[in-house]
Amino acid sequence: MNQSVASNLTKLYILRGLAFAWFPIPTIVLFYESHGLDLQQVVLLKTILSLSVLVLEVPSGYLADVWGRKACLVVGSGVWVGSWLIYCVGSSFTEFAIAEILAGVAGSLISGADTALSFDSLLQLGREKYYQIWEGRLVAIAGISEAVCGIIGAAIASVNLVYPFYLQTVCLVIYFCLALTLVEPECHQPIAKNQKLGQLKSIMVDVFKRPRLRWLILLSGTFSSASFLIVWLSQDYLKLLNIPIQAFGWAWAIFHLGMSLASVNTHHFERILGIKKATLSLVLLLAVAYVGLGSIKQVWGIAFIMIIYLVRGFSSPLILNAINQQISSSVRATILSINSLVFRIGFAVVAPIVGAIASRYDLFTGLITAGCLFLISGLFCWWQLVQNKAFYR
Repeated sequence: MNQSVASNLTKLYILRGLAFAWFPIPTIVLFYESHGLDLQQVVLLKTILSLSVLVLEVPSGYLADVWGRKACLVVGSGVWVGSWLIYCVGSSFTEFAIAEILAGVAGSLISGADTALSFDSLLQLGREKYYQIWEGRLVAIAGISEAVCGIIGAAIASVNLVYPFYLQTVCLVIYFCLALTLVEPECHQPIAKNQKLGQLKSIMVDVFKRPRLRWLILLSGTFSSASFLIVWLSQDYLKLLNIPIQAFGWAWAIFHLGMSLASVNTHHFERILGIKKATLSLVLLLAVAYVGLGSIKQVWGIAFIMIIYLVRGFSSPLILNAINQQISSSVRATILSINSLVFRIGFAVVAPIVGAIASRYDLFTGLITAGCLFLISGLFCWWQLVQNKAFYR
């Protein structure tokens, strides 16, 4: 059995690469604009995505704990294929909104289930202490996949902006087929069916009664919201600097390779600074980068985008490892889904504000506003963690 579970680790590496084979993303804002959408509508689409995930995030994570993580990954990837097929043939805001809703359903089913399956596979093999390194590698694989596919996607998009969506759909079909071969770890004991609703309520209440876990999740949401928002804002930034479409892919690649390098060195970063100083430095770097990006209207301002991606690379393994250390296997997917839920709520609140400011005034004002919001949120969460002695050094 352990050999079968060990095979999960290799498969999860491949699945992460396929999930982040984002061929369309470096030029997706241009794709939207080619169909007559403005930046506010683009951000609205991503808010619809977040709200879709938000509604189903915790129930789907709970389903992963009840039915099994593999089942959620298989069903989620199947729905995901359908969402991208709509993008392949769609041409209106309404059609794209439907695709985003389906992508949200898929994302909610997959979110938490993949991380829980990873941690519990390591747990059954007696290697759970290596989770932070493992998560760092997953982030690195995601970054490398995004980098390579971004270059390819941008080159193809220069011929036709819809072609990258075809490649993305093929990758997700492969994801679906590979997910069928995963093995559920024995250490995951499904929640008893007669305790479903009551247990779900008690899990959610428990999370918010535990200050360390609560503030870790809120801090994670701040970092995730900032990382997700820059994907869409950076494309308009590059466009304002008159960067050619083909170069979008190379810029995307450089950002994600930097993120990958940061993620695989997170354990060194934490060992040098300690988690307390490491998280504070990441909050400050994130805010400075957003404000700097909004203040610079020259090509070298792109360096601030790189800083945001470096923060993303360091923060994900660091915070997820801290969260995983405080939860048990039987409810891991549910709590990790609560973590994703908080991120989606944060994004759904911040993104429309920033998008509206960018449309009413300009992108640079929107970026500075975002930096200030993330600074306030990040510092408040960090201080609460210090007050609750969540950091061991």
